This record gives sequence, structure tokens and C-alpha cells, in this order.
Amino acid sequence: MKIVCIGAGRLAHHLMPELQFAGHTIIQVYNRTHWPAVLLSQKLHHADHITRLEDLNTEADFYFLTIADDAISGVAGEVARLHELTGIVVHCSGVTGLEILPSSQRGIFYPLQTFSEHHEVEWSQTPVIITSDREEISQKLHKLARTISSVVYTMDEEKKSIIHLAAVFANNFTNHLITLAEDICKKHDVPFEILKPLIYSTFQKAIHIGPSEGQTGPAIRGDEKTIQKHLALLEDEPEFKKIYQLITESIMSR
Repeated sequence: MKIVCIGAGRLAHHLMPELQFAGHTIIQVYNRTHWPAVLLSQKLHHADHITRLEDLNTEADFYFLTIADDAISGVAGEVARLHELTGIVVHCSGVTGLEILPSSQRGIFYPLQTFSEHHEVEWSQTPVIITSDREEISQKLHKLARTISSVVYTMDEEKKSIIHLAAVFANNFTNHLITLAEDICKKHDVPFEILKPLIYSTFQKAIHIGPSEGQTGPAIRGDEKTIQKHLALLEDEPEFKKIYQLITESIMSR
């Protein structure tokens, strides 16, 4: 397939080279600022780079909007105003719906993964969620996704949004809690590295025996003495204390 990439952020830097490796051709990269488009195009064999939507190649099979959720509507609308595309216009948002894309040839290609600059993604095991309001487009996106992943789902918008919500709890919130743990270690001059085996084991258990079965700690034991001692240690950190209390109450209520 011939693909145009609109946006040169973290997702694009992971997804486009993988699609190229799978045998597709990224023919063009657009970004409103020059240098990110250049950097991404350098990873791709045949990709031109542009900074004006007016110069968009109109002969691609797919147009991937790999941009922030709040930018999708404006960029998609501008593309539709400037060009009559025959290719399928796709965004990659977990929470944004189809209606934001003015094209009748539209779909969603949502990789359920976290993307960071210096962390490689195992694409073959990364779930890709496909959403479209037309069966033939859904099939084309499903076929495209299967070239990079063995785990592909077709879902309606509501289920996709529920998965995105659950992913925020599983990934973003847990990562933030680990960040707070790192902050506590730094403040009290103890090594954060000492927690790494515990963090690794926590996620291993969540995957292999289930998070509910793997829950341990003072809250699930009802250990008020330990809980009160921890709260006392957080007396000068009101935000940390509030989070500790809220999560402790949530665990105990289960």
C-alpha cells in the first residue's frame, strides 16, 4: 500500500517504519514544522517531506493522521477543503470518533500501546483496534493491520473508547504512581533502583495471575497501624497524602 503520513510525532516515528518494514511504501510525510518531517522521512526509503497541506500527494491508498487528538478535526477539515482524496483517511486516536473525519472514506487505526522516544515497541504483539462505518474499509484496515500485528480487533466506537479509558488506568495512572514513588525516593535520598524488582514482579503477577488476585499491601490486609504511619510520613506532602488515602479507600472497599 502507498501511505501518506500527516504528523511526525512519536507515534509516526514508531508506526511508519514498521509499516515500511512490512512492505508498504510511505510516499510522503507532512508536518507543519520542517525538521520533524525531515527526521521521519530520513527513516523511510521513498518518503518526500512537506510542510504545506496544499502539497499533499493525492495518490495514496491511506492517509494516516498521526497527530494529537485536539488537532485531528482541524487538519482533517483542511485536507478535505484542499483535496478530493480517493484514499482512506485514518486517525489513530483511542477516544476520538469517526465523525471528526469529513471524508466518506474513513476509519480508525488505534494501536493499543505506549510510545516513547527511546523505547522500541514489539509490534507483532501490539493490539490494533479497527473502527469504521463501512465494512469494506474495515476489511482493508484489518488487512493492513495484520501486516504488522497478529492481534487485531474490529470494534465500534463505544467499545474502543472503553478500552482507551481502561488503558489510561492501566498505563498512564500506574506510571504516574511509579513516578511519585521515584519522587519519594529522591526526596529522602534512597535509591529508586531498589524498587525495580518489585515493580517488575507487580506487573508480571498482574499479567499471569490477574491484578485482583495479585493485590497485596496494608490496605487489603486492613492494617490501620501501617496506613496511619504512612500518612504521618506524608504530612508535608498533601497531594501525595490525598492520593494515598483515595487509593487505600478504593482497595479496602473491594
